[in-house]
Amino acid sequence: MQLEIDAASENFLRQQRLVNDVSHELRTPLTIIRGYVDLLESYGATDPELFKEAVMSIKKSAQNMQSLVESLLFLARADQGTQSLIKVPVDLDDLLKKFVEDYRSPRIKISKFSPCKILADGEFLKKMFAAFLDNALRYSNGSVKIELTTSGDVAILKFIDKGIGISKEESEKIFDIFYRSDKARTKVNDKENSVGLGLSVAKWIADHHDIKISVKSKLGEGTTFTLTIPTI
Repeated sequence: MQLEIDAASENFLRQQRLVNDVSHELRTPLTIIRGYVDLLESYGATDPELFKEAVMSIKKSAQNMQSLVESLLFLARADQGTQSLIKVPVDLDDLLKKFVEDYRSPRIKISKFSPCKILADGEFLKKMFAAFLDNALRYSNGSVKIELTTSGDVAILKFIDKGIGISKEESEKIFDIFYRSDKARTKVNDKENSVGLGLSVAKWIADHHDIKISVKSKLGEGTTFTLTIPTI
């Protein structure tokens, strides 16, 4: 009986923390939108530069909220066991190459690229790729290197950045929902947006594809995420 009470209490606290975190994440873009709407009401289109800035900021904030809601729905379905996967044979190298082309960032460099086939849900894998690339670009100013090699019956996919790095203590928490780093992990690139959910989504996808994730990082020198993926 006591165990049931403790479990219920922990579940309530977890839900309460989630509600608080979601509220915090939504507050910033909503405040930005409200602020620019007030400016537009006051000045309208009389100032072309202000109008352009307002529209771009409102659009960016709306995109942030959309990303947050989509990630929350994904994780909610995952938690309820209703997030289904459709796994089929996939050429990982072709999927990754097309994804990088569509991502359209000049900072992404593919340094090694070995052909390999895996059993996977391609759309979910693209969400996972996006999470790791978003994270790498956000915390570094230089290029992000991608390596895809094979060894025996596994593919080894690496996302390598030379950014600000992650401490050992933090590397154990970065996949937690809404985890927020300390000051050492402040964003480097303000153009890259974060809702604190990308790596949580990536971890769920990896787990359900039997993909092992390892993190190697050093503060001030960069981070490498290594994914070990079963091949067929």
